[in-house]
Amino acid sequence: MTTDTTDVARIALGFVPDITDAEPGRPATLATSADLYLRWERQQWQVGQVRPARDLPVWSALRPFFKAELLAALAELEVGEVTVTHTLGSLVERPPTDDDQIYLCTQLADEARHVRFFQTYLDDVCGADAGRSRVELDVAPDYEKVFAPMLTAATGRVREADSDVADWYRALVQYHLVTEGMLAATALRTTRYLARRLQLTALDEGLTNVTRDESRHVAFGLRAAQDGVAAGYGEVIRDAHLHALDAAAQVLVRPSRRSTLPRIRMAAQSRRRQWQEQLDIAEDRLLKQLRMIGLADARPAAQAAWRAAVDSALDLYEQRWGGPHPLRHAS
Repeated sequence: MTTDTTDVARIALGFVPDITDAEPGRPATLATSADLYLRWERQQWQVGQVRPARDLPVWSALRPFFKAELLAALAELEVGEVTVTHTLGSLVERPPTDDDQIYLCTQLADEARHVRFFQTYLDDVCGADAGRSRVELDVAPDYEKVFAPMLTAATGRVREADSDVADWYRALVQYHLVTEGMLAATALRTTRYLARRLQLTALDEGLTNVTRDESRHVAFGLRAAQDGVAAGYGEVIRDAHLHALDAAAQVLVRPSRRSTLPRIRMAAQSRRRQWQEQLDIAEDRLLKQLRMIGLADARPAAQAAWRAAVDSALDLYEQRWGGPHPLRHAS
């Protein structure tokens, strides 16, 4: 099943389908869990119908620089999907309402399908290049090393005997609003742009389908967080956002991996712009999410915390590699 034209256009612009922005300073009107379940029934797709292997001729002809960029992005996305598949169960077990639980069961199926898509693409298209990059080039995803342990701890806490509703909302923020609303949304948008530019049509189709699924997941997280704010958990939800920002910035800056720029000046400038755009997209989504859920007053503190987290991640890169990150190299 392919994405309809309206969803494609909105996904490309980074919007979450069917979320209505509210007036400035007021929470948004968001879809219910029952609405999202019905949408899930209508929006099914199959990895086999995407046929990832049809990208093999184009992939084989790509320059090494583009292969390395795509492999890093796909490895990050694959590890992220594996992590969220493994950690969603605790949120499914103890949600605030029965409708939330029914919807979250559909999301678990989505996450498993995403894992299968990325694994299939890496095996059938990237093949030996993927294996060589992971072993020889040390493309170890920063999400796996930095953010995943924190998310695992937060979701695991929900299963403990003395956990409470506040623990569920903390895990929800890290899972739906930071991992998916900021990190996955940013990675999917930039990777899909690159897939289209390089004419990898199967990857573009698969990423569009994944993005549509993720838009439902983020829509659920926004609505659940909005309900939590209304129920008196606003401080918990705000603090959970702020707690996750240092790790989120490291995932996007990637201080653990040495980054290079193309030798051609115009290409290097374009790469820096793309990198800065990723950080800007994540910041924009953070601020938009806080407004939508009813925490508009928290945006100045969140923006300052995000920019400080990015600077800290850039400092970590410089300490490890003995030189400025490509984002700072321009200055």
